[in-house]
Amino acid sequence: MENNEEILKKISSGDPEAIAEAVDTVKENGDLVIAGKLLDILSQPLAPSTITIIANLLADIKDNQFKDLLIQKLEQTSEGTLKKELLRIVWESSLDYSSYLDHFLQILQEDDFTVAFEASTVIENLVPHLMPEQRTKLTDILQIFPEDKKFLAENILEELSYQE
Repeated sequence: MENNEEILKKISSGDPEAIAEAVDTVKENGDLVIAGKLLDILSQPLAPSTITIIANLLADIKDNQFKDLLIQKLEQTSEGTLKKELLRIVWESSLDYSSYLDHFLQILQEDDFTVAFEASTVIENLVPHLMPEQRTKLTDILQIFPEDKKFLAENILEELSYQE
């Protein structure tokens, strides 16, 4: 197996063939170390196609320990474009992030509309996995949401009503 540095170099190369080869290697033999490094690479200037490839690869991770890595990266970044990509990874993932509801609510409340929109999608996808007390808390918070993000809150409330 190639070492992580070689894999990362191929992914960052912009060469579609090298990227495809690296992605196959990661899918077959990847670990959380490479996942953490891929999260770091997303902070760098990359072609949109490379960002999509990395995001899709990370969204396919099934290891529950990855959730902590991703949430940590999300908490450490203030850059909106990166936050949107990280949130997209969350909502495309099959992992259950419901224990991080408070993090997503904070983003929904505090970040600009485009980032908040991604957070609202995450929260909508979490609704089926929420515990009753989380549902109550979410409903209470969304009832008093600021006007500029009321639309996002209404979509989540609608999803909550479907799940009851």
